Amino acid sequence: MQRVGSKLLVVVVIIAAAFWLDLKLDLFPAAAESEEVATMDETNKLEALELELAKHFQARSERFSVTYTGDKQELSDQMTDVIRLALKHDDYSAYILESYIYTIRSWGNKSTIALEARYRETLEQTAVVDREVAKALQSIIEPGMNDHEKIKAIHDWIVSHVEYDQSLSHYTAYQAVTIGEAVCQGYSLLGYKMLKAAGLTALIAEGTVNTGEHAWNMVKLDNTWYHLDFTWDDPVGIKAADKDALTKTANPEQSTIRYNYYLRTDEELRADHQWTKTYPSASVSYADTISELEQQGHSSERSRFAKLKLALGLHWLDPEYTVSSEDQLAQVIRTALDTKSASLAFRYEQGDQFPAALKAAFELINIAVGYRASYEPYAGDKSLLVRLQLEYGK
Repeated sequence: MQRVGSKLLVVVVIIAAAFWLDLKLDLFPAAAESEEVATMDETNKLEALELELAKHFQARSERFSVTYTGDKQELSDQMTDVIRLALKHDDYSAYILESYIYTIRSWGNKSTIALEARYRETLEQTAVVDREVAKALQSIIEPGMNDHEKIKAIHDWIVSHVEYDQSLSHYTAYQAVTIGEAVCQGYSLLGYKMLKAAGLTALIAEGTVNTGEHAWNMVKLDNTWYHLDFTWDDPVGIKAADKDALTKTANPEQSTIRYNYYLRTDEELRADHQWTKTYPSASVSYADTISELEQQGHSSERSRFAKLKLALGLHWLDPEYTVSSEDQLAQVIRTALDTKSASLAFRYEQGDQFPAALKAAFELINIAVGYRASYEPYAGDKSLLVRLQLEYGK
């Protein structure tokens, strides 16, 4: 009987100990929390977790753990979205992150999140990018430049110094500045770094084009957002050194730099770019903006914007450089012939009709003269930029 009583006492002690231990485990997380944390709702706790993850991603942490006190089911359901929001704190960190994997272990209402991440670029390599960016900006940003001029200087530097990587193996800004080659992601990362370092607000956008996935930049200029695609303004197959030499040539028409994807609106870019993520609206035509700026302010400012407009090729949109019909084309050519002009250049709006219209115009004029025509698509629309060389008989 005494032995049975002893056994019962042991059982009671075990049950009591188990009850106390279970209570202790449930109370432990609450005891570890400060009063401030204890009063936080689940949303605020998830936001705090988001900030902690963002800090680790920006520090390039490869293996790290964070603790979370709260509803473990809510954590499990929201974890992917929390990571996505954490990466949005810095586009540069987000786009050099190659992959990540996480596990969640919970005990009571306390969870430990262990995360492993792989990056395409180390902190040391990013430091090299920062030094090269600072050096480049020092060489291209002149005192007194406005933001419009800074963006063009950065655009021209990237297009002149980086070559598209046709092996599709170089993804980073580090590779762009050290070996001079990168795919669109490397262009965008470098563009993001340079724009931000120049004091501009920028982001990296992603979507698809006819060749597959693609990345480009957006930049905020005078409180207005624009798309800026460095990659698609860079001709494929020309070495960076050759592009840089041509950029410095005295003849701007020989430059390899194009501005077809320079400060574009959503509508303009959607001609060949698609995206599903939400980005700031880009709805203001930069051509209209710079034309307005060309008419405002002091004469020195008007002159600067007029020069910029000419350098970007936006003057081709002005009525005096635009030909919109076959009859107008014939009149432009006749005027050139009357003045014995050796060449003329203009933008023809109905690009697909130009070859037939040019032939018809010379037949209508009926003057014996030789000519050579060269033309190319203008700014991604249906118009053509045309150059005619006129050859007169002796």
